[in-house]
Amino acid sequence: MSSVLLPGQFRGDPHPVGRLASTLVSVAVAGMADPPRFRRGKLYVAEGAVTRIEVSPGMLLATVVGSRDQPYQVMASVGMLERPQGPIESMRGQLTRLTPEAHELMVSCTCPDDAYPCKHTVAALLAFAAELVARPELLLEWRCGSGDHSTPGDRAAVGSRARRGAARHLRLAHSSGVRTAPEPPPPDQWATDEWRQFLGSLPLPSPPALELAAMHVRRSMLGTIDLGAWVQSALDELTSL
Repeated sequence: MSSVLLPGQFRGDPHPVGRLASTLVSVAVAGMADPPRFRRGKLYVAEGAVTRIEVSPGMLLATVVGSRDQPYQVMASVGMLERPQGPIESMRGQLTRLTPEAHELMVSCTCPDDAYPCKHTVAALLAFAAELVARPELLLEWRCGSGDHSTPGDRAAVGSRARRGAARHLRLAHSSGVRTAPEPPPPDQWATDEWRQFLGSLPLPSPPALELAAMHVRRSMLGTIDLGAWVQSALDELTSL
């Protein structure tokens, strides 16, 4: 299950729990980004650059309009937690636990900016935080899903933002807890009687004769270290074995 949001278009009254949730998420985003990119991300939100957010358990997918013709796609992944019991009004005491810290957020964007996080990611997360003001249940949907929760071994291991290239992606490695036997190696297609008969017995070449002579190591200094003496000592130790 997932919820699709059109940022800025929901008209609802601010919720006391939602105000606090929005503030905590915004603080977490501020801890991820440097001040210039955080300010740029806020400006993107104000300009309506974040056009769509899809919220699903453990994952946010956002569309952000940037400087290019094609909008950028942002992904923000976070580990799942156990869903708190009771109505949304009683969730205030759980907000600190439910709100991810900066190091718990794994993000990716298709833009060519190699900053982590980029301004588009900041804008997507801040737009989501703004939606929490009236709909704090979205934080539950993101962190806890529909009611089931994952153990720490089931949390997604997400790769970090690539440092080069325009393409950005996340690698999700889910642990299912079920071990499967390794696949046997493929058979050697050349290890057959027909090929052995065709090739016959091929003589192996003799190893070349090597002249063993003492090696002269020149004197070379690295600071106060005589590299030549150090190499010669190592050679003497090897030949004495």
